[in-house]
Amino acid sequence: MVSMSASAQITIERDPAEVWTYVSDVTNQDHWVDGMSESEVVGDGPIGRGTQIKGVYTYGGGSAPTLMTITEFREGRLLAIEASEGPFPFTACLTLERSGPATTVTNAMTADSDHIVTSIMFTLLRPLMRAMMTRQMNKELGQLKTILEANQSP
Repeated sequence: MVSMSASAQITIERDPAEVWTYVSDVTNQDHWVDGMSESEVVGDGPIGRGTQIKGVYTYGGGSAPTLMTITEFREGRLLAIEASEGPFPFTACLTLERSGPATTVTNAMTADSDHIVTSIMFTLLRPLMRAMMTRQMNKELGQLKTILEANQSP
């Protein structure tokens, strides 16, 4: 299996507490993460390390159920997830940092190949594939910024 990592960062003109309230409600990913839909928390209790999120991810022309687990959760600061089921395996870490009255959000992701063809592409076309992955992550963070800055209270 071959992996590909990328990251993206954006500054959102909102207080970190407001940004955290929105992103830590993992069902909101349906609004800013392309391809995600029907996200819901599995079980009851507070969201934190070990919480599972199921949903549907549309990728490569098809849709598939996905199951993610929160692997790290630092209130107000960090949310890391890992996909254990779905169209492709990945880990992602969303971090928030105060930047004056705003919040800098960083998304770092590692995607693993899901097929021999993807492994070949990750190997032979690494710079292009990383650029495409970074562009997508920047687009999604831009969508998050638009949502949060358009609403008075997310």
